[in-house]
Amino acid sequence: MLSLKMRMTLWFTLMVLLMAALVLVFVLVINANAITDDPAGRLVKEVLSNADNVEFDHGRFEWDDLDAYKRGVYCNFYSPEGELYLGAMPEGVAIDLPMEANVIRSHMVEGQEYLVYDSYVDMEVTGLWIRGVVSATDRSGLMHTILILTLSIVPGLLLIAVGGGWLIAWLSFRPMEKMIGTANDISDGGDLSHRLALKHGPKELRHLGRVFDRMFERLEQSFTAESRFVSDASHELRTPITIILAQCDRSRRKDETKEDFLASVAVIEEQAKHMSELVQQLLGLTRMHHGTDRYPMRAGDLSAFVEMCSGEFVPENDRGITRRTEIQPGIQLRFNAALISRVVHNLLQNAYKYGKEGGHICLRLKKTADGAELSVTDDGIGIAPENLDKVWQRFWQADASHGEDGGSGLGLAMVKEIAQFHGGSVRVESRLDQGSTFTVFLPE
Repeated sequence: MLSLKMRMTLWFTLMVLLMAALVLVFVLVINANAITDDPAGRLVKEVLSNADNVEFDHGRFEWDDLDAYKRGVYCNFYSPEGELYLGAMPEGVAIDLPMEANVIRSHMVEGQEYLVYDSYVDMEVTGLWIRGVVSATDRSGLMHTILILTLSIVPGLLLIAVGGGWLIAWLSFRPMEKMIGTANDISDGGDLSHRLALKHGPKELRHLGRVFDRMFERLEQSFTAESRFVSDASHELRTPITIILAQCDRSRRKDETKEDFLASVAVIEEQAKHMSELVQQLLGLTRMHHGTDRYPMRAGDLSAFVEMCSGEFVPENDRGITRRTEIQPGIQLRFNAALISRVVHNLLQNAYKYGKEGGHICLRLKKTADGAELSVTDDGIGIAPENLDKVWQRFWQADASHGEDGGSGLGLAMVKEIAQFHGGSVRVESRLDQGSTFTVFLPE
């Protein structure tokens, strides 16, 4: 099978040959004389053309309109008595034939055949003989010229077509070869960070390269998210699975009464619920980061929605904490209700978890110049300055001991992902033993 570059080159070459043939046929058709053009025909034509142009005025001939040589035909002009007035002959050739009007005659000179044609022009007061001479092998006609030009130009055109076609094909498909090489590198080495980054080549292939780069980026994100999910899940599920297996073993060996068995089942159920919640949160984060789930955005009253979410939130253990809200009314934004509900839930849950006994929590929502800010403030344990950049990381907790109550350390990580999904951002302000303020910015 021929390569695509070779096919393109052959196509260009065939097109040039076809165009050259069409041009030649076109020239021959519109110049009918080109096919029948021969030395004898040109001889008669040129002699008669000169005869038509003869002018005798004020006792002399006008020689300016007569051609002594044209298209290989030599013409001589004689008086009625045979005296040469004007003319030209091939070098070393002398024709001594007597005048004979309107007859084509052959004459040999040193082995070379010449054709002779005479015509007499009667001017009443005088006359003029015109003798034309042409070599019988002369090829000065249009057909000969066309053939010479064709044989001279077509090979050059073919070389240009072959070279130019190959060059164009090579330049055009060089980016594709780079694509193939990069794809093979990724396939062989598994390194999805490679990119084509095409800067040269046809516009269409550069666009295709950008599409491939976006595809590689999505694949890299997909594999990264999958690897991270597997790593996080295997790390976080190890503890509850260990507890469940240990409880099963203990129940099998030591449970003797119905109460003992139900207590073991309760422990297993609690750990299973924790595992289910953890898996759901991990899947939510993965899908949010990778964009595999669709979360439609709709315009609505953010103030009323946040007020409703705050009212519906019930902490697992309020620890005597007082909660209040400061919500600016009438804030209109485009948002996904399910995701913003999760933001409110996670921020309040985090505040109750790390707030101090009998403390205070404040949920605020206010309009800004280019969006809205949702924040939750507590007066709990606070966060050390060196840990402020860690609070949005998965599984990080300000106080690890709080993880025993079922917390997974994924709540704030999900808040950050949701804010970024909406095109917003997050920030935290905190001081040890004085409390923290977590803020989510949502753009218009």
